[in-house]
Amino acid sequence: MQMNHELLKITDLEVFYTVDDDLVRAVNKVSLTLRDKETLGLVGETGAGKTTLALSILGIVPNPPGKIVAGSVEYQGVDLTKLSDKQLRRYRGKEIAMIFQDPMTSLNPVLTVGEQISEVIKLHNKISLFEASSRAKEMLELVGIQSSRYGDYPHEFSGGMKQRVIIAIALACNPQLLIADEPTTALDVTIQMQVLDLMNKLKTERGSAMLLITHDLGVVAEVCDSVAIMYAGEIVERGSLRDVFEGESHPYKLGLFNSLPDVDSDTERLESIAGLAPNPTKLPDGCKFHPRCKYCTEVCMAKNPELIERETGHFIKCWNIQPVKRGKTV
Repeated sequence: MQMNHELLKITDLEVFYTVDDDLVRAVNKVSLTLRDKETLGLVGETGAGKTTLALSILGIVPNPPGKIVAGSVEYQGVDLTKLSDKQLRRYRGKEIAMIFQDPMTSLNPVLTVGEQISEVIKLHNKISLFEASSRAKEMLELVGIQSSRYGDYPHEFSGGMKQRVIIAIALACNPQLLIADEPTTALDVTIQMQVLDLMNKLKTERGSAMLLITHDLGVVAEVCDSVAIMYAGEIVERGSLRDVFEGESHPYKLGLFNSLPDVDSDTERLESIAGLAPNPTKLPDGCKFHPRCKYCTEVCMAKNPELIERETGHFIKCWNIQPVKRGKTV
């Protein structure tokens, strides 16, 4: 696969929420790059800021209480944070599409699935309703649903089928960038891989790039070209799939890996990461991970490290980077 120019470039992005007079620092100086046809996995615990980052790209952070306070989100050289809502609507759905986390609540219950796909197609293309309907039926077939179900309502579909409908909506206008926010979380484990395989197949056929938000490292290993690890609103490590899975480690990433079962190990009990994610209204001084880190030193408590390039394209934000751990390979 050839990945050419930068499709998406996020630089020093900061997104804050104001909740009950408290300031929630959801995204803190995040910088990321996504190239043509690349799949980037964004990994982290619940509350790390992954979804807020995704919503920021589309300019749909709920306001109030949320607001982009600094940084830029450039899509093909255009800073989306500088555009009006009317200007952004030209990009949403057509250039950048999002698959939301819960298929049960992402569809309008009073419209047929066909109408919901047709609506997106007609919104971004100067075509008749008949043409939009025909293309919507093609999209249903593309995601493995019979076009005869065009007139069915969301409640007549299973969870996995609803997610396929959402994928059809997201891909209806052939977007260059697909954002998938934990697309299999609400699905039965037996159909999760089917949905991921479908997304990957359609993405590859259509030449799209994808930002895949997940907490499942197994999914990342199967689907992604590169990985970014997010903690307390910050990117603490990013690089190619092989670098992140086999190279030097941020202690948080090491904790995530050690919490996974290993079929080659005789360990009776999995390791867990001590403590809980910090309160985003009262983030600790220094490194945000230091209260939970067994490698913590005085400098960790006093000063937040920079994201340093350890090897070409492999960045780690830590004072006590851990050496290469052999055994868990891609």
